[in-house]
Formats: sequence, C-alpha cells, structure tokens
Amino acid sequence: MATEADGNGTGGRHGAAGWGAALARRRRRASELRAAIALVGTSAADLGWGAQPDVRVLPDGRLWLDEHEVAVTAAEVFQAARHLIAAQLRTVSEQGGTPVGAVAGPWLLGLHTNAAMADIDLEVDVPREDVA
Repeated sequence: MATEADGNGTGGRHGAAGWGAALARRRRRASELRAAIALVGTSAADLGWGAQPDVRVLPDGRLWLDEHEVAVTAAEVFQAARHLIAAQLRTVSEQGGTPVGAVAGPWLLGLHTNAAMADIDLEVDVPREDVA
C-alpha cells in the first residue's frame, strides 16, 4: 500500500476511490434520515396525530397541501418547522421547570457533536490536493 513516505503525494489517502466511498456513505446517511423521518411521521399519524393530509410536490418544488388547498414554499415549511421546535422547547422547558437554554443547550451540543463527527469521518477520505 502506498503512503506519503512513498512519495505519491496523497498522504496515504485513497484518492478518487475514497471520494466515491465518502459520497456513498453520505447518500446512505441521507437516505436513512429520510426513512427515519418518514417512519416517525407516519407512525405518529397512525396513532391519530394529525389528519394524514395528502401532500404532493409540485413541478416548481412547492408542496401542495390538499387539506388546506394551498401550495407552500420551502421557506414556509422551514418557518413552520422553527415554530414547531420552539413550541416543543417551550413545552419541555415549562414541564421541567427549567430555562429554555437548559433544554436547547444540550440538544445543540449533541447536534454539533454529531456534525463534527460526520465532518471528521468525511475528512478522512478527502485527498489533500482536493482540500480548498
């Protein structure tokens, strides 16, 4: 196996093969996350949460919500998600008798840690000459 000491300039990395493997891992992770989101959402709907409205993606990328007969943009979905998370943070904070920061802080720490670990995992396969 070639290493940096061998003078190949890759630092022992796998070059294009490493990029392909990293891309495959990222796609698999994204697919797993989408599946998890779908499972949790549909499971909650099966338990009576929400009315299971029909949602379709329109050719222009907006979502059509049959229940409300309206099309929404990604920005509107993002804002709705922010409000949902804010409501959840407020509820957990109030029920636990703790400030919002005591709830959000550990949550953010966990998310940042996961993001950092994902970056470290991806950097392992990045050929040094391809790093900007």
